[in-house]
Amino acid sequence: MPCKTPVKVKDPTIHLEVIVIPEKVYVIRNHFGKEIKIGLFTSPKTGQKFRALLPDVYPICEDGERQ
Repeated sequence: MPCKTPVKVKDPTIHLEVIVIPEKVYVIRNHFGKEIKIGLFTSPKTGQKFRALLPDVYPICEDGERQ
């Protein structure tokens, strides 16, 4: 099931904060061992894709496919 929870992130292509829904959410571990969440977004104005850090309380959305 794809993510449907909107989140407020800074769009680096237009340098403004926008509220968008991530296309995909990645959970990775940083070099300290802490899990962080990164979302893949599409800019609503330019159509370019960008990544942004998600809050820790953002739910993990699984689509059933593992890569």
